[in-house]
Amino acid sequence: MRKINFLNILVLGIVLASLFSFSLILKTTNNAVSGSALTGEAIQSGDLRGLELSVVVPEKYQRVNAGDSLQFQVSIKNIQTTGRYDIQLDYFIKKNEIVVANRRELKAIETQASFLSSITVPEETLPGIYNIEVQVNEEESAVATFYIQSNELGQIRTYLIILIVAIVVVGVMISWQLHRLANKKR
Repeated sequence: MRKINFLNILVLGIVLASLFSFSLILKTTNNAVSGSALTGEAIQSGDLRGLELSVVVPEKYQRVNAGDSLQFQVSIKNIQTTGRYDIQLDYFIKKNEIVVANRRELKAIETQASFLSSITVPEETLPGIYNIEVQVNEEESAVATFYIQSNELGQIRTYLIILIVAIVVVGVMISWQLHRLANKKR
């Protein structure tokens, strides 16, 4: 009888630990980010031989899932140069100056250009606030912030695996305890 109580306490402990960890992970992934942290607008702009650069993350894309494409608007104005001007654009997704993803593109502008561009967020990217940095000719840059959410399907799969493993472990422990009790009664 004493061992069955121990087993009940063990099962209850595992269930409570699973529920606690599940709720903790849900709180972390659904964490609300303050509006002031995600402006989606350039926090720095450069001036390269008359080029004015800005980047804006539209509101719809200020929260993206890992594995999705981040859309952003780049605006370039060429004030001092006349005629067609080729520029090299580098896009970086960064967190704390660590590059998570990058992409390069070549554009031709005359007096100004405004266009939507995109970059794919790697699936293994952890949730949090990141920067999209746009560099012109590896010299001047503009930066905007956005939030990467974790991929919900991947989380659900992980939780199901943990739950199945926990159920199997508890089931094996219960059957082992029942087998031991049955052998003691004989």
